[in-house]
Amino acid sequence: MNTPSWVLAAGILTVLSLHPAASKASAADAAPTAPTVAKPPTVAPEAKQDGEKTEWYVSIYLQGSRPLNRPVRLQEDPFANTDVQGGLGGGLKVGFFPGFTGRLVGLEAELSGLDGKVNAPTATTGGVTRSANFRLQSINAMANVLLRYPGEVIQPYIGVGAGLSGGFARDLNLQHTSIGTVHENAADGAFAYQFIGGLRANVGERLFLFTEYKYFVANYQWESELVNGSRGPSFTLNSRMHVIAGGLGFHF
Repeated sequence: MNTPSWVLAAGILTVLSLHPAASKASAADAAPTAPTVAKPPTVAPEAKQDGEKTEWYVSIYLQGSRPLNRPVRLQEDPFANTDVQGGLGGGLKVGFFPGFTGRLVGLEAELSGLDGKVNAPTATTGGVTRSANFRLQSINAMANVLLRYPGEVIQPYIGVGAGLSGGFARDLNLQHTSIGTVHENAADGAFAYQFIGGLRANVGERLFLFTEYKYFVANYQWESELVNGSRGPSFTLNSRMHVIAGGLGFHF
């Protein structure tokens, strides 16, 4: 091959070798750019942790009761004209709403007290004269389960509780012409339960106010002493009362 022919062949081979690379580069430049998919906003770790945080609280309150008139019974003999009068008291609560429940369900321990009176004016029926008068005080230790709506400011809730009620009959004066006279203080511990409905209002970063209604039930049975000091007859009162409470608390 002469020199001009060799130069021409070399030039053709060089052009052919460069053409595929140029085609690939042009194709790459011409290819449309894939749209960028926006990532969803991430939740700040602080906000997530706050939503999962367990809420603890402590509160104090005053309360008043309106009992239902249930008869005092002396050895199962009812004093049909019994008048059960309500009184005032107060209490303390400590509780928490776990974070894993979304702070919808809570548990609380409650310690409270109430004062009241029981009076059955002198009356004679069936040839038997009866009368009763004493002061009724109670100290109640309850465990409650609550379900609430987790609003930012207003939080209504309902619940149920059970526990122990100590009932104290003081300044006791029971008169019964067939059984005798009971004139000593007496105490009894009874199973108690309650139904709860309330409303809480958050008025500060930590402070809240609340009011609630409770229907409280406890059946007391006392062992008495007679005026001569000997063991006397038992007497009972199946207590049923409406309770209204209001107070303030702190959550953290």
